[in-house]
Amino acid sequence: MPSLENRVVLITGPARNIGRAVARKLAAEGAELVLAGLQFDLVEQLRDELGGRTLAIETDVTDDASVKAACAAADRFGRIDTVVSNAGIMGSGSVESATPAMMDRMVAVNLTGTYRVAHFALPYLILPYLMMTRGHFLSVCSTAAVAHSPLQGQYCASKAGVWALIDCLRQEVAHRGVDVGALCPSFVVPEPDEIRPVDKVMESLWGEPNLGDKQSVSVGEVADVALWMMRKRAREAVAPRKMTYVIKWPRLIQKMVEHAYPPQAIEAAVTASRQLATQGRVVSTDLGHEDDGNPAGRPAA
Repeated sequence: MPSLENRVVLITGPARNIGRAVARKLAAEGAELVLAGLQFDLVEQLRDELGGRTLAIETDVTDDASVKAACAAADRFGRIDTVVSNAGIMGSGSVESATPAMMDRMVAVNLTGTYRVAHFALPYLILPYLMMTRGHFLSVCSTAAVAHSPLQGQYCASKAGVWALIDCLRQEVAHRGVDVGALCPSFVVPEPDEIRPVDKVMESLWGEPNLGDKQSVSVGEVADVALWMMRKRAREAVAPRKMTYVIKWPRLIQKMVEHAYPPQAIEAAVTASRQLATQGRVVSTDLGHEDDGNPAGRPAA
C-alpha cells in the first residue's frame, strides 16, 4: 500500500479520542501534521508528544476565519495532501424535550463545520502541484448517518447531512484529482483517560457502551481504518469493518433498528430526557467546543 510518510495531513478535532489516535498513528508513520482544534492545551500537549513534524493551531470549525487560518498554517509544510475532518459533537435527547438550540448547535458543528472545512481546504487540495499526490478529503461521519435510533434525532440528522454532503462533494472534485471518503464508526469505546459517566438516556437504550460489545469499536481500531482509507483513498468504510453491511443495506438496517428497542426502554429514555430538560440540562459532549467523546449531561446553553 502507498506510504503515508511525509504526507501533510490537517486534522480537525485532534485533542481527544479519534482525532488524537489518528494523529498518533500518522506521526508514527512519518506524516507531517497540522493539528487544528479547540481544547488547545490538549492540542499543544499532543504536538509536544509527537515532535517537530507537527504544528498546532487553535481552530473552531464554526468560524470562517479560524478554519482559513488553520489551512494557511500548512504553508509551513508547503502543501496539504489530506484533510481529516473529524471535529464533531454527540448528544442524546427526545424531540419533545431537547430544545431547537441543541439541534442548531449539532448542525453547526457536525454538518456546517464539515462544510466549512471542505470549503476552505479545497483550494489547497486541488492546486496543480498536488497532481502527483492528489488531494484527499476524509470525513469522520458515523453509522448514525444511515442507522437512526431513538433519542438521537439531532446527532443522526447532522451525520446524515454529512453523508449526503460527502456524496455531493465527491462528484464535484473527482475530475480534479481529489478523492473524498466517509469513515463511519459504530459505538466508539474511548481510551481509559477519556471515559465519562454514561447518562440515563443512553443507559436506558444502549446499556454501558464504554464496556464494549460486538457492535463497538475501540478508538485505535477507528484510527486503523482511517489510515487504511488514506492509503486506499477509499470511498467509504465502517469501523469495525465487519459492520460494512450497515452502509451497504441501510433501509434493511433501519427496519432492524426500529425493532431493536422495546417500548419500555424507549419510554425510559424519553422520561430521562424530559427530566434533564426540567433541570435545564442536555446530554452532549459539547462544552462550547467540538469534541468526539462520549456524551454526558451538561447544563443547557
